Amino acid sequence: MDEVKTIDFLQKKFRSFYRSVFVDSVPEPERREFGYGVYGKKIIARHLSFSSSKEFNSFLREESPFFVSYSPAFYEFPDKRPIERKNYIKSDLIYEFDADDIKTPCKEKHDSWKCIECNAEGKGLIDKCPNCGSSVAQEEWICEECIEATKKQTIKLIDSLENDFNFTEGISVNFSGSKGFHIHLRDEKLQGMNPAARIELLDFLTAKEIDLESLGFVYSSKKMSCHEEENAFGWSKKILSSLRKLIEEENTEKLSAFGGTRNSTMKKFLEKKELILKGIQNGFLFPMGSNSKKFWESLLTNLMEEQKLFIDRQTSMDIKKIIRVPDTIHGSTGLTAMQFNREELKEFKPLDKSIIFSSNPLNVFVIKAPKFCLGKESFGPFNSEETELPEFAAIYLMARNSAKLV
Repeated sequence: MDEVKTIDFLQKKFRSFYRSVFVDSVPEPERREFGYGVYGKKIIARHLSFSSSKEFNSFLREESPFFVSYSPAFYEFPDKRPIERKNYIKSDLIYEFDADDIKTPCKEKHDSWKCIECNAEGKGLIDKCPNCGSSVAQEEWICEECIEATKKQTIKLIDSLENDFNFTEGISVNFSGSKGFHIHLRDEKLQGMNPAARIELLDFLTAKEIDLESLGFVYSSKKMSCHEEENAFGWSKKILSSLRKLIEEENTEKLSAFGGTRNSTMKKFLEKKELILKGIQNGFLFPMGSNSKKFWESLLTNLMEEQKLFIDRQTSMDIKKIIRVPDTIHGSTGLTAMQFNREELKEFKPLDKSIIFSSNPLNVFVIKAPKFCLGKESFGPFNSEETELPEFAAIYLMARNSAKLV
């Protein structure tokens, strides 16, 4: 159970992969900064440049890094340092969705924590030990439920970019290789956006510091007014469209949950369905009695929360940050950051499709792992035991330092 033996085995497998493919996923690589990492460290060196995709692939075949990243930004001199000497030209927009940023119930099943002081441990994710208040070490895993949550966010983002901003060209999507998806926007009009405009767009997508009153939802004289439906735009339009859909479908369960009222109350309320819809059209929301203000504020707020996006802000705002090269291996999973057509997104199963290693049996010693699914199979749970796994599952555990080669 030698760690060096495990790392050597993984690097050999990674090298075999890179010698069998040609990675051509970075437009104009000669204008990009690259960086790479080793086992357990995503970036140990950056400020690298390559004159062509051919030279970049020679690097992959020879060095076989565990991680390789590139800059969304284009530079005149990408290998210069400090960054000011690179001479910035323009930059792609990158949006990242990570399962860690989305609260899903499955985390209580597969994630865990352990106190670094008193060794208390438990399921789920917490920031401080409930016994002694110390910091905890967190163990995060992924499952289909996590991936589906990030996929829904990705679909919402693309819909918003297309419908709210008419951004339809130059959109590329790839699995991150681990916990989510990366969306690359490479339209020339967007590449020239200044930092302030990028932040403004990000704030809109994430509904940052947006309140109901600023969107035209104002409670006065015992009624909630809004923009007339045909004149609504942006978040007002999104919220009113969602509201209309719930009322047309008579979704009493969701309306009552979001509005904080009883199901029976909503059924009675929806007896006036046509009047409610006419009110939305004309710029007011039908009164709900003495609790009208509380009901509408709760319902509208929840409709906005449901639609806002949980985008990784740092990745989206920082043009100096480098991000994983699509179609390369993620060194913490042994899966590829696979590119695919965005039309395939709804049906795309990354925990199946991004597997690149064989199903040949391999013996490993698993330190600890919950039940996990990969390649349409489930494995575990394991706790300090030797077991035989398909190579792709064994590499997945070894890459995340949860197993060692026997």
